[in-house]
Amino acid sequence: MSQIFFNAVLSKKKKLIFIVLILLPLYIYSLDYTIAPNTYSIQSGDFDNDGDDDIVVGHINPGTISFITNNGDGLFNLIDTLSLTGIAECYFLKNLDDNPAKDAAIHTRNDITRFVTIIYNGEYQSPYSYNLNINNPIPAMNCGDFDGDSDYDLVFSSWGSGYDNLWGVMYNLGNREFSDPEWFECPSQAGNAGFYELECRDLDNNGFDDIIAYTNLETYIYYSDGYFFELDSLNCYAPNGGLVSEDYDNDSDYDIIITHWPGGTQSHFLIYENLGDQQYDLHDVTYDNLWGQPISVEINGDGLDDIVNVGNINGIGIFYNIGNMQFDEAVYEPVVSYGENYFRSSFSDFDDNGTQDVAIIRYGIEENNLTILYNDGDGNFYEEPVSVENSQIQITKYHLTNFPNPFNPAVAGAGRSPGTTISYDLPVNIVNPVIEIFNIKEEKVRELPIVTPSPAHTLSVTWDGTDQYRNQVASGVYFYKLNVNGKSESVRKCLLLK
Repeated sequence: MSQIFFNAVLSKKKKLIFIVLILLPLYIYSLDYTIAPNTYSIQSGDFDNDGDDDIVVGHINPGTISFITNNGDGLFNLIDTLSLTGIAECYFLKNLDDNPAKDAAIHTRNDITRFVTIIYNGEYQSPYSYNLNINNPIPAMNCGDFDGDSDYDLVFSSWGSGYDNLWGVMYNLGNREFSDPEWFECPSQAGNAGFYELECRDLDNNGFDDIIAYTNLETYIYYSDGYFFELDSLNCYAPNGGLVSEDYDNDSDYDIIITHWPGGTQSHFLIYENLGDQQYDLHDVTYDNLWGQPISVEINGDGLDDIVNVGNINGIGIFYNIGNMQFDEAVYEPVVSYGENYFRSSFSDFDDNGTQDVAIIRYGIEENNLTILYNDGDGNFYEEPVSVENSQIQITKYHLTNFPNPFNPAVAGAGRSPGTTISYDLPVNIVNPVIEIFNIKEEKVRELPIVTPSPAHTLSVTWDGTDQYRNQVASGVYFYKLNVNGKSESVRKCLLLK
């Protein structure tokens, strides 16, 4: 593992943009922000661990990363711009170490080789860089737990005109170290058969994430058993399409949707319903207005993930999930165009009203190149935060703790039940407080309703180490969050050992 530290360098132009943002009021009720030009990638998540989703934007020519923090009310402030080598494409925000704050995984390069550069826990000026030992283009990257150790491993592809079609894996060794990359040939070396989308899901429910790899010629699945990958395919020819994977029918396994919008013919959703045992039922559905990269996001609060396209021609197109693996024809929310070349987007609940908002970057323009639109919960998007909490109740200390830590759910201590006791302080008149338990992959495993003290005093709730279905969870690191009025207010870590 190699570690390279980069110094942050702000050009005069970027300094001016930064100063303008500082001099203007921080709470600008506008949908548009101006950040550094040549925006190329965007991801959102809580990288400073304050309970609010922030934004990371990658730029090219030159390669820079902008860190934009949520002020707590769905409005944003540029806090840092980091110069990297050659290119800076942020592929995802995930917890890659044991800190609950999201880490930014970025593709960078120099004249000799390519890197995965990771900004851990908002440590903007101290990135780690891991050498991919290759100088081919890296069009796709993602992460999953392929070896079952509760740490995210990295998977990436490498292909381009004149290059071999390759894909590779780096295993997370903990302590911010990764194994050297292992490279493999893609199943086909045809010119358009390189992997340019990768999804990581545990498709067969064996405790190990699998890899779904999309090409113009086929969509492949690499099933992991913790030691090896077994290759399979969906027998799917869908050029000019895209890939998403979620549990679209709420049956506790991940389904796969391939979109296909061939020029001059009708567009399709190729919906692969997961039947278990690595078997799928194909639903081939024709749509009139399918375009752009699909995004899987729950828009209208019905508990079913929808399919969304965001583009600078039609705006936001939403294919609502109506259940039973069926989606309605798209409805559209317009987005004003400023002459940009294209949009790219990321969805998060920026204003803490329980619905997914959207952040959009505009490539090809230098002003108003970051747009935030706020979802009212019915799929209508507005230029101002919707139902932002005014924080009428000021809570500065929750004293959120658990004991014992580490704990064994099978062992009871003196005077208490097996598990760990989570203690908390809350004032009176709090609405719907709840403790939520998440695993290291950010999947919610349990929700523990709690009581509001009256009068205020310390109370506690016990987690017995089981999930929502009362099944014992695996040993490992877990995070417990205190949610107040629908907003995450405090996060702590515990360790379950059997």
